Amino acid sequence: MSTLDEPAVARPLPAPRPSATRARRSRPRLPYLLILPALAVSLAVIGFPLIRVIVLSFQQWGVAQIFSDAGPPFVGLKNYTRILSDPVFWTVVVRTLVLTVVMVGLSMGVGVGLALLMERVHGWVRGVMTFSLIMAWAVPTFVSTQIFAWMTEQNFGILNYVLGLGQHNWYTDAKQGLAVATLIVVWGAVPFITVTTYAALTQVPAELVEAARLDGAGGRQVFFGITLPSIRPVLVIVTALSVIWDFSVFNQIYILRNGAPSPDYQTLAIYAYMQAYQGHEYGYASAVAVVTVLLLLVVSVFYLRQLIKTGEAE
Repeated sequence: MSTLDEPAVARPLPAPRPSATRARRSRPRLPYLLILPALAVSLAVIGFPLIRVIVLSFQQWGVAQIFSDAGPPFVGLKNYTRILSDPVFWTVVVRTLVLTVVMVGLSMGVGVGLALLMERVHGWVRGVMTFSLIMAWAVPTFVSTQIFAWMTEQNFGILNYVLGLGQHNWYTDAKQGLAVATLIVVWGAVPFITVTTYAALTQVPAELVEAARLDGAGGRQVFFGITLPSIRPVLVIVTALSVIWDFSVFNQIYILRNGAPSPDYQTLAIYAYMQAYQGHEYGYASAVAVVTVLLLLVVSVFYLRQLIKTGEAE
């Protein structure tokens, strides 16, 4: 009998795959249950104040309303209309944006540069750098700001002595005072950026770097072709966090100016604070705070989009 006459052997049919609905139902619920307590605390701590600020932004709340039994009247969009027509507010916005760009640029540049340096050094040098960065990171903002204030003090500051400036006052000119505040912010941000970026550099595939060098690639080609694409997700996260933190800078400037920063020193956070606790215009200050949050949401949306693009590329 030829092979054509052989009976066909029946092959077992593959087992049916579970439907997407069934697979979705079979997902464990324990992770979601474990998240619930933290989510509830976050909503209670952040959600209620945020809702309260939004409500206040539509009200006229001042000293008269605090001592009145009638309560604050709703004024609709009056506070937001005032923001749009207030030239001081837009000056503060521009100042905040410029400071944010400078602070983030310097922090990222110095932080990434130190991370690349840590990758090249070995042994005890890297250990000393890591220890120094962590110690600088551990210093509270109040302490580091006071240290810089003492260094730039007009009569006994070491900076004037080293530079031979005599009794130069660094805070008469707001540009110089904000430069000192920028240095303090960069000082506090660089350790976090450096350690995080260095951790990302340690995860760059060594075999890809070696293969590129064997093919004749130089240091610049290896960095832009392999290293930078590998650490890009971490850089996006760190940059977004730095923008959010620096856009809301408050403590450094407030402490440097002894709790009374002049209008030339005010950022959005300080401007809202001064309107509320010195001008006693809590409704208008709440509207400024809401606008600040909306501006930060724009950065957050950009950050999320970059993460999604990175995930799709991978």
